[in-house]
Amino acid sequence: MDTTKLLSLLRTSISSKSLLKGKLIHQKVVTLGLQNNIALCKNLINFYFSCHYYHYAKLIFKTLEDSLDLSLWNGLMAAYAKNYMFIEALEVFDRLVLHPFLKPDSYTYPSVLKACGGLGRVGYGQLIHTQLIRTGFVLDVVVASSLVWMYAKCKRFDYGIKVFDEMSERDVVSWNTVISCYYQEGQAGKALELFGKMRDSGFEPNSVTYVGSAVVDMYGKCGCLEMAREVFDQMPVKNVVAWNALIAGYSSKDAVTFTSVLPACSQLAALEKGKEIHKYIAESELETNEIVMGLSLTCMLNAVLWTKLLVYLINYLRRILCHGLL
Repeated sequence: MDTTKLLSLLRTSISSKSLLKGKLIHQKVVTLGLQNNIALCKNLINFYFSCHYYHYAKLIFKTLEDSLDLSLWNGLMAAYAKNYMFIEALEVFDRLVLHPFLKPDSYTYPSVLKACGGLGRVGYGQLIHTQLIRTGFVLDVVVASSLVWMYAKCKRFDYGIKVFDEMSERDVVSWNTVISCYYQEGQAGKALELFGKMRDSGFEPNSVTYVGSAVVDMYGKCGCLEMAREVFDQMPVKNVVAWNALIAGYSSKDAVTFTSVLPACSQLAALEKGKEIHKYIAESELETNEIVMGLSLTCMLNAVLWTKLLVYLINYLRRILCHGLL
């Protein structure tokens, strides 16, 4: 069995997370004397990470720790960072820095910065930032975006915004992150301004749901409901935050607005939110508006149906039990 076939089988095992199959392939690799093959080892490490057998992955790396293949080191750090094992990722980085023949590259730093952000170690992140300036890797768009994200994660929004402002090239991650920075600092106007520039630059806000939710919320609070709805419609994953932001924006408006927000409650089966809006309708003396009330009753039906049915069945069973009919 050649290396190509083993790699193919390993990738299948990673997709299926079949521990037994992967271990048999690992055994075959050792039997054939291929345990020092870098490509096979990288895939074995990925396989054991996919099955959460981190110790096995670490052992494979240790057998090759003297390898001069930097991608092996980067792969292990990336796997640790992806699995939120940030301390382990930084430990590998510390060993790499001391390596006599290897030096970190642009593929190293995103994982390291993710680990710094995940641990809230802004001081360590600032040391990395200094290294990036000295080596010139700060000019790499992915590295710089990771740096912006690290500062944002550590709540040092001022540093993150400064790095963003100095970037000659930007990607969607850096745009989303810096918009979040301004939003969390309470600078909604600046966040909206950057959101417009982001779209003018050809980037869409649908890459990060949180940012989309934040922008929906900002537009809603500013009364720009058409823009809020446009951003909301572009979001591929509409989480509860996004729905609540849209509903909150609409629920502060008039009768026409309610004809848009009530179907949202129906889609969400959001009974409690629908009740809040229904109460607002009554307080606003809109109950005489046939369109609003008709749509209210129709669209709330889906939200109410299962809740009411469940309550009815519980009460029915209680009555039966009380009368000793069961």
